[in-house]
Amino acid sequence: MIGSSSLLIAITSIAGSLAIPTGLGPSESSVDIIERGAHDFVLGSHNDIRRRASINYDQNYQTGGTVNYSPSGSGFSVNWNTQDDFVVGVGWTTGSSSPINFSGSFGVNSGTGLLSVYGWSTNPLVEYYIMEDNHDYPAQGTVKGTVTSDGATYTIYENTRVNEPSIQGTATFNQYISVRNSPRTSGTVTVQNHFNAWASHGMNLGAMNYQVVAVEGWGGSGSASLSVSN
Repeated sequence: MIGSSSLLIAITSIAGSLAIPTGLGPSESSVDIIERGAHDFVLGSHNDIRRRASINYDQNYQTGGTVNYSPSGSGFSVNWNTQDDFVVGVGWTTGSSSPINFSGSFGVNSGTGLLSVYGWSTNPLVEYYIMEDNHDYPAQGTVKGTVTSDGATYTIYENTRVNEPSIQGTATFNQYISVRNSPRTSGTVTVQNHFNAWASHGMNLGAMNYQVVAVEGWGGSGSASLSVSN
């Protein structure tokens, strides 16, 4: 999760960290999104855990404010008006490098908002984002290079989180982030291309944990409605 100020709030089992929120008051401007505290993830009602067989994971992390989130077996909708952080979305209990399709709407009126493929790996513990669209995302970390995929160029960042919440509790871990330079709200994400590009820079993933299409936001308002499939 990219964080409010430290940055990257991670969506962790969703616990997470990713960006520094803008539009927050002086006392909030340095709140790191990853500083969310305990995760609040909920497995969906689907029992099929085969990677792209069906959506079987529902992520719902909220820290306050007004966030109206409605998940389903084929996507989700959300509208928000909050200074606090949230990360919601649907996906799979076990991630993979298989392509992911998404389509719909994503609009941010104020504050920071992110639309991403988001997930974690273990051994090593890594939080990753393939960011398809964003509003006022304060990129942080070291630029490692670029990757061209799905009709656009993405800038690759690596960031280290120290003693922050994760799917394994408070820990130090790396974040791998690809940010699309021509934002979109529908298309296919060729996940393998990003995994390969990260690995070429020594950014290696471990065993796949959950993987979702997620909307994350803080410090403002907006709405999104997305369908998700393999």
